[in-house]
Amino acid sequence: MKEPAEKATELFRQMNKNRRDIFKAYQGFTAAIKKGSAIEDKYQSLILIACSILSQCDMCISLHVQNAASHGATRDEIIDAGLLAVAMGGSPKMMYMRYVYEEVDKLFE
Repeated sequence: MKEPAEKATELFRQMNKNRRDIFKAYQGFTAAIKKGSAIEDKYQSLILIACSILSQCDMCISLHVQNAASHGATRDEIIDAGLLAVAMGGSPKMMYMRYVYEEVDKLFE
């Protein structure tokens, strides 16, 4: 079974192949937001973890947890970002913490 991040990468490749113009425009848009941001990369990633949980996207959670760790976020910071989303979204969002724990367990063994 493929990991959520692998599934996302496969999806990105397919989108790039089939509608490169739209995919590149989307990538440009998100890059422009990040580049001009006053928020450091680590904190952007932590915010995106919470947003991913609220959006209920396992692939997004996986990618953003990995990205947060690569920008120096600790295991506890990543978990706390997820718990903030649970606080806002309630028990249905709590079920998506499973993906956060799976990723941090792999990254912080």
